[in-house]
Amino acid sequence: MSSTDLEKNQKYAEAIASKVKLTCKPVAMKLIESEDEVPEGFELISEKVRHCEMVRKASLGEKFYSTAEEQMCLGGAGAIGLMEMPEKLANGEKYFSLGRFKDLETAKKLTAKLSIVEDKRWGMIYAPLDEADFKADVIQVITEPVGGMKLAQSIVYATGEKINPSFAGIQSLCGDAFANPYIENGVNFTLGCDGSRKAADIKDNEMTIGISAAKIDEVISGLEAM
Repeated sequence: MSSTDLEKNQKYAEAIASKVKLTCKPVAMKLIESEDEVPEGFELISEKVRHCEMVRKASLGEKFYSTAEEQMCLGGAGAIGLMEMPEKLANGEKYFSLGRFKDLETAKKLTAKLSIVEDKRWGMIYAPLDEADFKADVIQVITEPVGGMKLAQSIVYATGEKINPSFAGIQSLCGDAFANPYIENGVNFTLGCDGSRKAADIKDNEMTIGISAAKIDEVISGLEAM
């Protein structure tokens, strides 16, 4: 946690805002092992809400931390590594009961492929990127599709490789936009899920991009070069 991290994150935020059509602030998130790692000035969130709602709050200017106790959505908490994934979510039974799949076997096939942080942690820090005085594990950008296009272009600028997003309309801001880039040290694009659109008010014209710590400099360099 340092002023150097804050300065770097502010430069990231400025570069993103100059090139990407933002609907709110990019969000920095970091998994932590204990309360000792909570940065100065961060308080425990005062209500029990979903991870995606916490992302939305941070995108609108709030900064705080959460443990598993404050996470209302157990699937989201499981995906980001704050608790074990509940059995009925992990084995597909819950999603099948909601009518999302033609049969239980199909539900299990999909849930086996969902991104889940296996190394469990004590808590998560959330902050607007331009106020984050820590090195983020993942930075999430909520934007319209044209913003997603700009970020995709920033990636292919240096790599020459096509983007291969991974999403399923389930566990979007938790699994797709945090766990996936965190695990893969990459970037992932997601179109949202029912939970994030209802609970976190992700708009019909918004999508989310998760950028890992390993890829953020590459993404920023591509944005600045174009």
